[in-house]
Amino acid sequence: MVKYFILCAVCLGTVLSAYVSSCVNIALPNIMAALNFNMDSVVWVSLGYMLPYGSILPLTGKLGDQFGAKLVYVLGMIIFTVASLLCGLATSSTAMIVFRIIQGVGAGMLLPNAMTIVAQTFEPHERGQALGIWSAMAAAGSAMGPTIGGYLIEFWNWRWVFFSVGPVCIISVIFALAVIPRSSRSAGVSIDYLGAVFLITSISSLLVALNQGQKEGWESLYIFSLFYVAFVAFVIFLLVEFSVEKPMIDMRLFSDLTFSVANLVGFISFVGFYGGNFLLPFFLKSIMDYSSTTAGLMILPMTASMVIFSPIGGRLADRFGSRLPAVTGIMLIAFSLYLLDTISADYSNRDFFIRLSLFGMGLGLTMSPLTNCAVSTLPKNKIGVGSGIFNLAKIIGGSIGVVFAETLLTRREIYHTAVLKEYLTPAAYSSQEISRVLRALWGDKGMDDAMISAAAHGWLTGQGLLPQQYAQFKLLLNSMITRQSSILSFQDVFFTVSIVCFAGGILALFIRRRVAA
Repeated sequence: MVKYFILCAVCLGTVLSAYVSSCVNIALPNIMAALNFNMDSVVWVSLGYMLPYGSILPLTGKLGDQFGAKLVYVLGMIIFTVASLLCGLATSSTAMIVFRIIQGVGAGMLLPNAMTIVAQTFEPHERGQALGIWSAMAAAGSAMGPTIGGYLIEFWNWRWVFFSVGPVCIISVIFALAVIPRSSRSAGVSIDYLGAVFLITSISSLLVALNQGQKEGWESLYIFSLFYVAFVAFVIFLLVEFSVEKPMIDMRLFSDLTFSVANLVGFISFVGFYGGNFLLPFFLKSIMDYSSTTAGLMILPMTASMVIFSPIGGRLADRFGSRLPAVTGIMLIAFSLYLLDTISADYSNRDFFIRLSLFGMGLGLTMSPLTNCAVSTLPKNKIGVGSGIFNLAKIIGGSIGVVFAETLLTRREIYHTAVLKEYLTPAAYSSQEISRVLRALWGDKGMDDAMISAAAHGWLTGQGLLPQQYAQFKLLLNSMITRQSSILSFQDVFFTVSIVCFAGGILALFIRRRVAA
């Protein structure tokens, strides 16, 4: 029974970090308006958290091995609590990003050490189910986030997304101190700070380049320099890791095929998860005109199905091995994203429910088996750093997923806007072609063919309209073109990410069953 109290203690911290992350996603449009972010810069409210969170995971895993997982876990919980309250007090975009970075550092101390505590507490034959419960609690935190966060944003303020976790964080720290036993320490562990610096430099430069490429120009000196720094820093990082006695990332772990594939599939699945999770609130609020509460409720089927299927994925992994649930899960993610290729302003609640439920089912079936097969290949003294590497792969995937989704969305919006506006150029296209575009824009708005033909004639000639009516008519068409371009761009992004996830499903076939000694 004691080991389940320990599991409950680490689950509580995991729930809180997942809750805040999902709350912030639903709050991004509100934060963007309140702190004067634009679409390019608001990405850094997410990346400011994810970048330090992902980059320090192998480092904090080693710190847990050296000083004890309990100590590092509790310290991370305290940092996370303080940073959350500071985020709620932020009065500028710069302050928000700085506090999110600190919050990411705290969260980065939680995850690998929570996994280490669970792995050290449970025997190998129980570990899959325990990790499934732990993953389910993380999913539960994500499930609560959009719903509770949407309510707080609509009836209070976006700042309460951060304030609301304060009391529960304090309880979590006290509970962890009381229940989790003192972890064993490895006195011989040394910390590879030089490798950590070059890894963080490489990842940061890559993400900034991907984020700013559209704005600055992909062939500009600034973007080229960032890609060059990312590449050189990564090469130096690899040289450091192969030359030091105790590297931050033990490259020898990748000689195991299952560990390598688990990391790669985890990376790909989080590209889909974070990319989709970043886009959905913007679509629901800007295209569907949903309130924060309604948008949160629309996302609930995804996170609720994650809660249900995470422990099922763990049990299936214990019984049949990790390959079956992992392949099934990643293919469900790919299929649900492919179905979102048809997303539009006409989507019903049922359309969202089916697609997001499949998305959540896939995530639930994927995460626990991947986690289990990654750590089960490792000896106990390598679980901390191994779990850090695995989570690093997922968070880097998530970071790239967010930047990739935002960048591709912007590029496709520019493309579709140019195409649609070109179609409405009277000198370039015939009345039939313009009628076809207007029918696509207005065909579901109750306008019959005669009305659309009259509108096309008015657009071509301006006849039958007063000058101010003609100007208003053009403004209305431009507004509709902008909206339709956004919808087509969302469709393009979901389709592209679905192809990436399908490739991850093919890779997951190379996972083989492996039981820890």
